Amino acid sequence: MKVVDQQYVFGDTLYLDDSLLLIQARTHPDVDYLSLVTGINPATGKVKWEIDEEDVPPSILKSGLFLNRGRLLVTDGTAYVPIGSSSSTGFVALDAETGEARWSAQHPVWAPGHPGPGGRGAQTVVDIVGAAGDVVVYAAHEYWSDGDLSALNDPDVDIKPNILHRVETVAVDAETGKEHWRKSGFLGRYVTRNHVIGTMPAKEEARHNEPLAAVVATTGAEAWKTTWKSNITDLSKDWLLVRKSNSGDIGPHDGVYEAATGRRVAELDADTPPGLSSGWANEVPEARGHGIAWITTEKDKDGPRTLHVAKDGETTLRKVALPPNDRLEIGYPMVTEDDYVMVQSAAIDPIGQQFTDLKDGDLGFPVDATEDDREPITYSDDYLITGGSQVDETILYKRVP
Repeated sequence: MKVVDQQYVFGDTLYLDDSLLLIQARTHPDVDYLSLVTGINPATGKVKWEIDEEDVPPSILKSGLFLNRGRLLVTDGTAYVPIGSSSSTGFVALDAETGEARWSAQHPVWAPGHPGPGGRGAQTVVDIVGAAGDVVVYAAHEYWSDGDLSALNDPDVDIKPNILHRVETVAVDAETGKEHWRKSGFLGRYVTRNHVIGTMPAKEEARHNEPLAAVVATTGAEAWKTTWKSNITDLSKDWLLVRKSNSGDIGPHDGVYEAATGRRVAELDADTPPGLSSGWANEVPEARGHGIAWITTEKDKDGPRTLHVAKDGETTLRKVALPPNDRLEIGYPMVTEDDYVMVQSAAIDPIGQQFTDLKDGDLGFPVDATEDDREPITYSDDYLITGGSQVDETILYKRVP
């Protein structure tokens, strides 16, 4: 696997699709009360289009601004960008080629009219969860909080949780924005091949480790749910890697599950359990890559490793022997369509991100291994973006045969 690279400076929040690099709201350089949303051709690095709020017809964006937080999504020729105002929040659908606004989905902001426990304020957050078939799915949660829910599912952050009021997940028509279905008590997180994967948080206590559930993306019908609580470590179109916590202990339900049925197909190795991933720097709403992977120890912690891969579209797990004495870990769940998975070395020189060939276990560096401080930010089938501590250190890599 080889890569070619080109450098581009971009904003803090982005979404990468093979057809579009979508950059979220940045402050307009000339008009400080406007924000810019930019669409870039990843093949050339050239701007396809750039719009601000005044470019959106009032019939589509009645009130509100583009937000520089929240999830972005690009799929099937449409780019979805968060918007918000004092009375509503949601997102606007843009033509991915031209940036022309097509429609918006707006959700009312919770306004109880009085402060909550401890003087907390009422908050409403809408996340674009993903798309499947003819629907786009978003999740809304209302809560009393002094901040946001960014650390809600981080087991290492010991903070008093926000006090949940209500959660619901809504699917709207991808062409018009009209509502298809709505499910209360279910907080959608990701869209896999045909399902929305999420949690069922208890009212008044929005903590990590909630019961997991899945609904059919096109209808909202319940597919499966758990009575036990856990977290999704990584996921793809067909598979979930479930891990309760980042401790060294393996829970009774930790393992690999079918996304469509909730059936466990593999347990985890107690010697080298995969840690809870913090995700890519910009969390993506739908399952990415072409499977999930994890490493187990065959003999001892310094001995040979086995890479286990649950590849999308395959019903049995792949096992790949890795060279002995290479202290490897899965830093990012990047499994490619053409049989590579990204791993990270912690012992050999130079240290850096590598791709493992699933056919023979060979390791190779797709990204300049001398740039140790560079971390993947996001990826698509054909592109990978890495970045350092400075914005101008960002590099877009194109995968080539």
